[in-house]
Amino acid sequence: MKNKLILFFGILFLSSCIPFKSLIYGLPDKKDIQRFPSSVVKASGNCFEFAPSHSDIGQLIKVNEWGTGSPYFMDLDKLCHLHTVRSMLVIRNDTLRYQFYNDKLPKDALNASYSVAKSFTSALIGIAISEGYIKSEKQQVIDFIPELAHIPGAKKLKIENLLNMTSGFKNKLRSDAQVYYGNNSKKVFKQIEFEHEPGTYQEYINTDIYLLGIILHRATGMTPAEYLSEKIWKPLGMCSDAIWTRDKKGENLTFCCLGATSLDYAKFGRLYLNKGVWNGKQIIPKDWYEKSIRRDTTAGSSFNYNYCWHIGEKEYGDYLADGMYKQQIYICPKKKIVIVLFMDKENFLKAERTRWRNVFRQIVDEL
Repeated sequence: MKNKLILFFGILFLSSCIPFKSLIYGLPDKKDIQRFPSSVVKASGNCFEFAPSHSDIGQLIKVNEWGTGSPYFMDLDKLCHLHTVRSMLVIRNDTLRYQFYNDKLPKDALNASYSVAKSFTSALIGIAISEGYIKSEKQQVIDFIPELAHIPGAKKLKIENLLNMTSGFKNKLRSDAQVYYGNNSKKVFKQIEFEHEPGTYQEYINTDIYLLGIILHRATGMTPAEYLSEKIWKPLGMCSDAIWTRDKKGENLTFCCLGATSLDYAKFGRLYLNKGVWNGKQIIPKDWYEKSIRRDTTAGSSFNYNYCWHIGEKEYGDYLADGMYKQQIYICPKKKIVIVLFMDKENFLKAERTRWRNVFRQIVDEL
């Protein structure tokens, strides 16, 4: 029986042309940031801390989340215990108004970002443009990745198309598997083909943001992890080193796979809350900040996704970085609020029913 299973998975692997690790591990999970090789994103040792709150809102604020299918209200403490929450932070005016940590995890546990990392990658692209490493987001991708030049349509592909998921690439499961599980993620170059003309159709494709990481590496001469350390991690006074998953060739997986503490993720939210300014210093160029969180339905883009940020409701003026399994950095500039949520995978039905963005807006309304 064992030999038959080995034969079966061997045939599946060879026929599908996907990394064998994808058959072993299956869907991404919380263990992957420790399971796979990673680069260290070094902190400076100058730790910024949010002000402590003198009033705990954990049992004062009531929200309706519908995750159980029942329309009743509960306090934040009960909400977090009801779900697979690793940590949840509510920060207003630089004061930590609420913090919840899973009892089984230390407060400084590293949390897998999943696609929250895309928003960090977008920020790094904006910084690289301001520093002259990249001419603009309108620059051709093949200027940095000439390996794609032979593919029909590649000359029309711009960096902006990657940021907005309007590359036009054909969406392939094996491409996702290659960039996530492959020992040499650049093998995905050979799998890329266009289904749509760049800038005409939006589809969520991880390869788009992976290519931004290649561009950052080649443009700056630094790995994305090194660039993140110098341009964001150290200037923001992150308290802990982070890690960023890489393949065995040293390429960081910039569409996902950042591991950091909840409080350090919150500082990235604070940076955007303050329009790219950190304690008087412009870290993210102001024009890049404004481009990132605006609504733009031109060139194939959608109403609610721009430059790797999910744009919220006009009434709130909110937006968020969003990752699989409900990893979120939510920002509401009108009330100076940042909410950080990191979770483990939970029951599919409960996860689908719970609309965390609406929960965040209820918190905003009550603060």
